Amino acid sequence: MFFVAFFVFLFLFFGEVWAEDGGNEKKVDFSGYFQNFFIFKTDSDFDKSPAFYEPWGQTAGVLGTYAEPKISFFIGENKFAIETLWGFNLWSRNFTFARPDAGAGRQLFIFARQIYSDVKIGESRVKVGYQYFADPLEIFLRNWIGGARFESKNFQIFLGQVPEQTYEGIELFSNNFVNDTFVFSIAYASGGFVPKDGIPFVGEGFFGGIYNLIDNSIIRKFSFVSTLILGYRYETDDFSFIGGVAGQSGVFTKSAFDLKNENHLAGALQASIIKKGEIKFGSDIMVLSPDNSTYREGQNFGFIYSGKSMSRTLLLTEDEIIFKSDNLDLNMGERFSQFRLMRPGFFVFDVWGEFSLFSHLSFIPIGGVGLTLSGENSLKSNFIGAEIDGVFRYAIADNLRFDFANIFFIPGRAAAAFVNKINPASANLRQFIYSVEFSLRLSF
Repeated sequence: MFFVAFFVFLFLFFGEVWAEDGGNEKKVDFSGYFQNFFIFKTDSDFDKSPAFYEPWGQTAGVLGTYAEPKISFFIGENKFAIETLWGFNLWSRNFTFARPDAGAGRQLFIFARQIYSDVKIGESRVKVGYQYFADPLEIFLRNWIGGARFESKNFQIFLGQVPEQTYEGIELFSNNFVNDTFVFSIAYASGGFVPKDGIPFVGEGFFGGIYNLIDNSIIRKFSFVSTLILGYRYETDDFSFIGGVAGQSGVFTKSAFDLKNENHLAGALQASIIKKGEIKFGSDIMVLSPDNSTYREGQNFGFIYSGKSMSRTLLLTEDEIIFKSDNLDLNMGERFSQFRLMRPGFFVFDVWGEFSLFSHLSFIPIGGVGLTLSGENSLKSNFIGAEIDGVFRYAIADNLRFDFANIFFIPGRAAAAFVNKINPASANLRQFIYSVEFSLRLSF
């Protein structure tokens, strides 16, 4: 509520500034996407042992629709935008969807993606409201957050509140910020910050920043985490690279044995390389540090992770074709507010290519492997799994795309330890999981 009031204040107070700096030309832009999709998996986990009562079998699938419309109002160089996500689940509840409709038992859900104002003040910009925000590597922060973003040339300051916190009531004055989670960051990018809602978030060159998380979502268990991120982005007509490292430190109060404090120290690395041209190919790598083998003994070395990586894999990491949130890196992490604490650690490496078969049709092969870095935290096994994907992509029109994806996954015991519903230690694993995806996406 504070941020909504604040951006309304900006619209009123800076009305004269708009006329001077950006003129008063007004226009409206309507954009977004509409997507119909079908997904089928041969098993919802990796254990082929039947349950005592399982009349629906072990396969999983869903047929559904997403729509993400966005309307933007422009006044000169200033902008006010509203973006929502609509979802409609038509078939099958037996699926590992981490979506609001599955949790609430509703078939139709609509919730806000973004609602913000983006105002130019001199050579600076101020973006206030519920917005998409991330660190340049997307490894710690990549969330929809209510907040205020101040950018001036190469510098950025952000202050925000992470949503969906401890329930304090729905009335205006029943919420007192005591059990909320806040983010504060200061960042620098030699190539400036990209003024759009998507990836990448920085221009070419060196970047770095400190991203602080103050978490009060667990009552009387205050946590503080500070993440230092350093990296570099390079871009030409034929080649693209972005990569960097992250270091975390902080304290989790009353989180160790006997309600003692737990000190936090962790690190991560992520990089992505792309060779452009008629035939594209690239590779991605991500490493997240693991915790030690003794649980809550006062030291924690597991990285607090956004749950979203640069990897092109469709099951090991987030599926970029269909927004479904059943990726293993997300499900293997311990929930920490709206983040994931990766106690087993995580390593993922992939290679991919994109080949034109004939006019408008391309083939995208993807190969990847995932490992934990602490077998002690994943039932004495480090092998998460190996993934081989084949995606056929047909561009029906400039704004209409059809994807047909085949996913073959060889599961390991490390993944089964976190995903199997009945017996995490089962030795009766499936030799492989097959999943097929169809997506028809209209962008506008």
